[in-house]
Amino acid sequence: MNSLWDFAVDFYQHAPIKTACLTLQDEAAADVCVLLAIVWLGKQGKQLTLAEITLLANTVEVWQQKITLPLRQLRQQLKSFIDGDYSLDAEPIYQQIKAAELQAERFTLEQLQVLIDAQGWLSDKPAFMADMANIEHIEHIDHIEKPVVANISLYLSQCQAAAKINKAQQWEEVSALFVKY
Repeated sequence: MNSLWDFAVDFYQHAPIKTACLTLQDEAAADVCVLLAIVWLGKQGKQLTLAEITLLANTVEVWQQKITLPLRQLRQQLKSFIDGDYSLDAEPIYQQIKAAELQAERFTLEQLQVLIDAQGWLSDKPAFMADMANIEHIEHIDHIEKPVVANISLYLSQCQAAAKINKAQQWEEVSALFVKY
């Protein structure tokens, strides 16, 4: 079994996945690290409850808000600044901030891994959760893939409530994409 970090690096390298993650981050206020964790768990057969997803999100919320998000905003501002002033050679600073943001995200994924291990979610996971009634519209998805879709649906429904937007159809397409890779 790969670590969450190894999975995230491999999974996120696919351009459609990266685009979908960034879209969900921007439009639905989804935490990409939490999203990657719930996909990873789902791919290993662990269907999460709302309480478990909330625990994942709450575990890293302060770190993400106080460290990762400000680094991301600074990187984005610097990129805009560099793009607007071609005489400015601030690329080395941009790369350092980008590296710091990546390290902050790695730390987030490590925090999530520690929580997942402490909770024993992968050692005691059921082979298949029978309660799939909330995702009956996806019967064509193999039973191994259903925990992925269930986890994404549950997480994004919480993001949707927080963001006050409704993109259920788009999110179903994202779920299908995440199952594919």
